[in-house]
Amino acid sequence: MTKFHADPLKTPEERIAVSALPKEKRQELINTLLYRYPIFKNGVSFIESFHRPTGGAAHDSGRIGGLLGESRSGKSMICRYYASLQKDGGYEHKSQPIIYFEATENMDLRLAAIRLCSLAGACSVPGLSGHELTEHVILCLASSAKTELLIIDDAHCLLCNRRRDQFAEFRAFIDEMARAKLFNILLVGEECLHCAIYETAMRHGQFYHDTVKLFGDSGTEFEMFRLLLDRIDDRLPFASRAGIETLAKDLHRYSAGKIGLVMDLVQRAGLMAIHEDADRITIEHLRMAANRMRAPGDHYPYFARGGCVPR
Repeated sequence: MTKFHADPLKTPEERIAVSALPKEKRQELINTLLYRYPIFKNGVSFIESFHRPTGGAAHDSGRIGGLLGESRSGKSMICRYYASLQKDGGYEHKSQPIIYFEATENMDLRLAAIRLCSLAGACSVPGLSGHELTEHVILCLASSAKTELLIIDDAHCLLCNRRRDQFAEFRAFIDEMARAKLFNILLVGEECLHCAIYETAMRHGQFYHDTVKLFGDSGTEFEMFRLLLDRIDDRLPFASRAGIETLAKDLHRYSAGKIGLVMDLVQRAGLMAIHEDADRITIEHLRMAANRMRAPGDHYPYFARGGCVPR
């Protein structure tokens, strides 16, 4: 499980020390950088309330829930972080209280079953299909891995814009797992999941869900966005701060308030800066990263000012 770089660099001495680390280590720090901002914390608290409703050691089971929101809004990072908090039983015990599983749009039921069993520690999946295949997956998760919560990220790839027979197959798969009442299933993805799974979830105590919102471009929401950038800067592994919060307008326009796009851009600019042995991310790094990563048809001149990021 990923170990996140969440601690800020509080002193000049800490910054100098981290800037002297090998480039490979600094690359790892950038790729695992995490700031637990309020929307993020709300998402983690929601998953916890779905997983262990009373806040104690006992987990809930047989429920279908959802963490919804637009693509790149930060849902996946919330889920990965929550999964990283859970202690497992190690290789020998194969205990996996939380299974984090990423779905893909070209995945069929058998491939999904193979990957789930692999995550649970099973080496192979017998040549089963339909109900028997689902029962085997449940056995792998509940008996072998002692799973309490199954998180299916990008679940809309399984349940939205599918052929009718594929949709019915995956919906039945999720329904049967819930009927076993051994663990909860959290579906993570776009808003279309709400309609796709609602009737099925109603059979298992309704569809307990929350939505990860984007950062707005004005008022309090924009100030929260600026603060987020400032706190990200606190964790960048350079000798000097970049001052990226001063470029909040361009960063918001580029990302539309989606934290996933912000992190992609800042991380890419950070890797460029490490490659060039720069003491911090400059506006040139951000401009080059934006030019190479912009969406089709986006011709806005991001970070048009020259020189270093002002502080």
